[in-house]
Amino acid sequence: MADFEYWEQMANSADERDRDKALKFFMDQFSKSNPKRKEKEPVQLWNRRTAADIINSDYPPVRWIVPDVIPEGLTKIDGGPKIGKSFLAIHLGTAVSSGGCFMGSIPVTQREVLYLALEDSERRLKNRLLKQGGIGNKNFFIETAVSWKGGIATLQKYLKEYPTTGLVIIDTLYMFSPMQDTNSYSDTYKPISAIQKIATETEIPIILIHHTKKGTKDGSGEGWADEGMGSQGINGAVDTIILLKKSDGKNEGTMRIKGRDIEEVCFDVVFDKDICIWRITGKGDVIRSLPKAQADVLAILEAAGQNGISTGEIANKLGKTSNAVLDTLNHLLKASKAKKICHGIWASTEIKENSELNMTEYENKELNENPCFTEDNRG
Repeated sequence: MADFEYWEQMANSADERDRDKALKFFMDQFSKSNPKRKEKEPVQLWNRRTAADIINSDYPPVRWIVPDVIPEGLTKIDGGPKIGKSFLAIHLGTAVSSGGCFMGSIPVTQREVLYLALEDSERRLKNRLLKQGGIGNKNFFIETAVSWKGGIATLQKYLKEYPTTGLVIIDTLYMFSPMQDTNSYSDTYKPISAIQKIATETEIPIILIHHTKKGTKDGSGEGWADEGMGSQGINGAVDTIILLKKSDGKNEGTMRIKGRDIEEVCFDVVFDKDICIWRITGKGDVIRSLPKAQADVLAILEAAGQNGISTGEIANKLGKTSNAVLDTLNHLLKASKAKKICHGIWASTEIKENSELNMTEYENKELNENPCFTEDNRG
């Protein structure tokens, strides 16, 4: 029998070579004993399927743990300290294990659940379960740090012994596989990709509860998915990213989601303090930040006010060519964020006073100040 404890120690070694050897060992052991793996003799090293083969093939639809919220695969849920991540995890485990409703309104299919509550004692778990009105069921299995020893190898052994498991929730990722916020891409990608491989090969979805970095922003804009601790290697390995966000002292917040099998979506949520359950109250706006070049030009347009500003003046302020600025302005025009007041003069659409009627006033000004500005060279 393989010495799993030895390889667990190697997986947590400070030496990257030892960690690589341990991960290879875990993957080899898992593949050899995976009952769903079909051995091929001899082993084929390639598939030779064309794009036409794939297009003409039928594949099963994406399977959902929570319809339109959490798909199959490996999902990471980020949230700040004491925001209610564990309450969300426990509620998910209760809903799935009982075949009930998640977040107050979404019916889920019943599955056997393994919940690794690695930061909580059984006493605290009992208190949280009772607050949520849980009566307990035989499909919800809970392990704490006292009973759960190890990480990836232990999880592999558990899933081999209990193949009826339908969902794994790991609370938290740091307690399961310690990693620092400053880790390199490879230091974080390798262990997370090993967990992702388990989820893929066993077809058992896995949820990782994770902490956000200190001093993160308000959760809006394109960078929201990067608020979780650790390098980009974690995001690169998981299939779905969820960010749970609310301000201190407030019950209202947002839950933003994006992944390989789900389009980016934002839900408005509220934490019901009476029963300690998060509820979805509606669909929020997906806020996307403008590219820097467009944001810089838009800031100048907004500062210029209702009279607008010329392409050349914008170029001078930014130290760019007029052609480059004109290209950016046309992008803003298509996005309905900028418009032309008259020939060569642009303004922000947020300035409500702007109007095509400004053209006459501007042309009169140009005729007085620039004799070369005539009807023959107007745009």
